[in-house]
Amino acid sequence: MSFKINKIFLLLILVLTLNPVFAASKQPVDAVVIMDSSGSMKKTDPKELRKPASKLFITLLGKEDKLSVMSFSSKAWPITFLTQLNTQRNKNKALYATDKISSKGVYTNIHAAIERAIDLLKDSDRLNRDPIIVLMSDGQMDVGNKKRSEELRQKVLAEQIPALKKLKIKVYSIAFTENSDQTLLQEISDATDGRYALAASDDVLHKVFAKIFEQSKEPNMLPLNENKFIVDASIREITIIANKKKTDSKILLKSPKGKKYSAKTKKANIKWFVSRSFDMITLTKPEQGEWNILFSDDDNKAYIVADIKLRSQFAYNTESYYPELTIKTWFIKDDNIISKDELINNLELEIEIEHPDGQTERASFSATDKEGVFEMQFKPTMNGIYAATVIATSKTFQRQQVFSFRAVIPEEPAAEPEPKIKPEPVAEPEPETTQPPVEAAPTPAPTEPEPEPESDIVQALIIFLVANLVIIFIGFNIFFGMKMMKNKKTKAKTKE
Repeated sequence: MSFKINKIFLLLILVLTLNPVFAASKQPVDAVVIMDSSGSMKKTDPKELRKPASKLFITLLGKEDKLSVMSFSSKAWPITFLTQLNTQRNKNKALYATDKISSKGVYTNIHAAIERAIDLLKDSDRLNRDPIIVLMSDGQMDVGNKKRSEELRQKVLAEQIPALKKLKIKVYSIAFTENSDQTLLQEISDATDGRYALAASDDVLHKVFAKIFEQSKEPNMLPLNENKFIVDASIREITIIANKKKTDSKILLKSPKGKKYSAKTKKANIKWFVSRSFDMITLTKPEQGEWNILFSDDDNKAYIVADIKLRSQFAYNTESYYPELTIKTWFIKDDNIISKDELINNLELEIEIEHPDGQTERASFSATDKEGVFEMQFKPTMNGIYAATVIATSKTFQRQQVFSFRAVIPEEPAAEPEPKIKPEPVAEPEPETTQPPVEAAPTPAPTEPEPEPESDIVQALIIFLVANLVIIFIGFNIFFGMKMMKNKKTKAKTKE
């Protein structure tokens, strides 16, 4: 009975620890981007690459999302309050706000930054919106007084983390250097089901922001093969993040008809943003067919807005001790699942899962059911964050979607203790004597007598018979010898 209760309890822990089942579409986000403006940022981000990286994130957000840009050093103050990005004017306002971030502050008051962000996001979950904080810092909690700094650090752990969890606010934290309070930043993110990242160099910041966007919004993407991607008729807009091999690299786009576009191209349906480490290109109503990104590094991204969308979700089968993850994926158009279509019939659908230790595995989905839903099972085997990428490909159609989940594998329950056996009574020890005890010789273990071989028995009988015959022969000789001597003595007496 106790084993069953423990099992149910552990299963509840696992299911509650993992992210909830994905909805058919993500809720709009309320995001607060908190940027460190302390003076040390001049050394850790001398090229101010946190600004274009933040602009990448802002640009990728949708019209239903809201955003606030906040700066902090000794105190925290919003440059823009939560504003819906439903117009180009509002989006530009958020983009320009990042340019106002300085590196002139004296201290690093992480507590004040989180406190102000909580105040901005306290109503978001109640309004069916996903509240998130993107927190960037390059230092330790520091307000100029060591004792006070430690007190505020403890308040973050004891007071702010419970408040963040209660309001369902996820914190995505970024440490700029190894001298940052990585322990604190990671603990905040882990406790709120966010993600932590160490930006080992400033030129990877935009990759960190791209990953945060994927984790928070789970957008539809196009898989890239050797920097090539296929655009179908349902795609209305595509945003490409092309990484530079070098700072002075000039990235080009090659269309299906072979025409090349660059940042200098003046075209109404092309927007081109250039930074030191990446280019961000947005194409409206792109030409159908295969496109190619030229003179770019790897790990590029292609986010899309399309009429045909890929959706994914997972649920848990808690019948076994280690629950299996059932991953389902399907395609929708006009909010309806596509069930019977040439598109579905010709698709190859796979999933790539990256384990917490960095190992990856690839598997295929089963054939679609009558409702157009593909399905597969996966069983987590270790604690940590898993990243899953669903990839759909055919000759003329491609889709990709990324999601992640945290798994905590329950430990095996302790075995029931063996029933105690009542020990047999032990004889009272003999009273001690003054004589030293004599050690008894060890008694050899009794052994079964081995049967004698038949030949030995026959030989013994023969010897016995021969010995008896010899004894009888000797006895007769002695008897007759004595009798002859007696007769000789009798004859001698008669002659006298």
